[in-house]
Amino acid sequence: MRRLMTMLLLALLTFCGVSAQMTKKPTGKGPFKERVTNLWHLSKDAIGGVVTKVQDTFETENSGLHRVNGKYYMHLYDTNIYKGADSAELCALCRKEFEKKYPAMPIKSVVIPQTDWETSTVEVDGLVEGYAQTLYCYIIAKDGNEGFVNAKFVFERQRKVGESTMDNRVKWPLWMRTDVLTNEVYGKLLKK
Repeated sequence: MRRLMTMLLLALLTFCGVSAQMTKKPTGKGPFKERVTNLWHLSKDAIGGVVTKVQDTFETENSGLHRVNGKYYMHLYDTNIYKGADSAELCALCRKEFEKKYPAMPIKSVVIPQTDWETSTVEVDGLVEGYAQTLYCYIIAKDGNEGFVNAKFVFERQRKVGESTMDNRVKWPLWMRTDVLTNEVYGKLLKK
């Protein structure tokens, strides 16, 4: 998020500098309100374009989302790659959460598309305090004849430096995102 804000600020500063060089000098003619309104509309349109371009770059390069018909959607995962001893248990936990919210939707797949837990360090004030492991689970379900639902869950466990096991379950599972897909969008995502 900090990176996105920095990119937006840089884009805004760049735009302001370029805009100042490319726009005509105000002549002072016309009512002040009209000149301010025109300046506002020009700035708003230009900034909107910059924000959209920055957002497109950030979303596609950093988050794994795909743009279809002007909106962003998660990738469709339908193959379970994770073979850990807890694979069936983790998938069952996600299925249970999904069925609580959408009891009438038939589930097509519940998968963990990773070979193993992702491990990262947990830092506080620049010092390593422990380690975190993350695993993602995806569910695709049929929404009547009209479309599909793609849901993403995350499991995260942590341990402090010096401890022997990852017993501290921080997110277990946490429902991260839900995409409601029309049949058209679903078909396009299958091809990506």
